[in-house]
Amino acid sequence: MTNRHLNIFITVCNEGSMTRAANKLFMTQPSVSQAIKELESYYDVRLFERLSRKIFVTDAGRNLYEYASHIVSLYVKAEDSLKRNGLRKNLRIGVNYTVGAVLIHRYIREYRALYTDAKVSIYVNKSSDLVKMIRKGELDFALTEEVNHEFDLVQRAFYKDRIVIVASPAHSIFNHNKITVEDIIKEDLLLREKGAGVRNLFEAKMSDWGFPVNPIWESTSTTALVKAAENNFGLAVLPMQLVQQELAAGTLKEVVVKDLNLDRKLMVVYHRNKLLTDYMQDFVNLCYK
Repeated sequence: MTNRHLNIFITVCNEGSMTRAANKLFMTQPSVSQAIKELESYYDVRLFERLSRKIFVTDAGRNLYEYASHIVSLYVKAEDSLKRNGLRKNLRIGVNYTVGAVLIHRYIREYRALYTDAKVSIYVNKSSDLVKMIRKGELDFALTEEVNHEFDLVQRAFYKDRIVIVASPAHSIFNHNKITVEDIIKEDLLLREKGAGVRNLFEAKMSDWGFPVNPIWESTSTTALVKAAENNFGLAVLPMQLVQQELAAGTLKEVVVKDLNLDRKLMVVYHRNKLLTDYMQDFVNLCYK
């Protein structure tokens, strides 16, 4: 199968429609349909179910989409590397909120000191979305918390991080002599949205103790959660790096919980088939300094 077939297939998946894919590719709808039929015939699988004039990607289609996205991305990168050699120093890096707020600036400054003409594009998002971008070839790599062990991803630890539970110094939780996990779960919780690494780690730890997690606040904004905690609306669960100033100023106080370890590692994550250029490796090496 050709790169053309894979491009058409990816566009149909993204658009959810043969007609919209044809319009986007400046092709006729029958030509798009024929390309999909050729793919299905070649692999002897059904890539789409056609129900009530709508198409739905099959399991086989989803499997091909993952590989096709990566193959097309590699093809584009090969052309870019050969035809536009100077742009090889440019990087597309995904980072989680902790790295984006605290760590990434130093890495970029040091990389630009090595390559003054380099451009580094940064995408700040939760780890689950960064992984999707890696699989689509939209990122060279990501700096984020450890993700579930996936066969197609390589992960290398570069930074030790710690999640903390914080509250207003006036919160009644500090009346306990020793604070337990059971004490925590009874309080109003202020958490990041589902899919965020901080939320995933906290929920996993609570699950180990047999407790479900039902926050009263959920937010993509660390600032919103910090302000809610400072105003004594509950206990916020956040990376230490993002609340250090508030802890130092005394507007927040760490809730130390007996037998609860919320340490984590930040990882360099990339696709196992990703070719790390010397320039990419130079940036990664800066993260280990």
